[in-house]
Amino acid sequence: MNPDANEDHEADPAAEQRAAVTNELGDELLAHRTPQQKEIAGRIYQQLRAGSQVDDIKPLIADLSRTATRDARDARATRRTESGGAR
Repeated sequence: MNPDANEDHEADPAAEQRAAVTNELGDELLAHRTPQQKEIAGRIYQQLRAGSQVDDIKPLIADLSRTATRDARDARATRRTESGGAR
């Protein structure tokens, strides 16, 4: 049996690492998010899984950042209103 015969079928360690990082990023992006943030994060994840580069998805990343900032601001305002005090 040829010991080199399985070389073509061996997994690419770099590709496996990229896939693992992409999966981890997807999980992290979706954790503790508002529904709108989850939708945007899901689109980012799908684009990365499809092979997009970071430069390709920068508008989505910026949109997620703006949305998260707005949602955090709104949540703080809601908590202040509910506690009866304005800061």
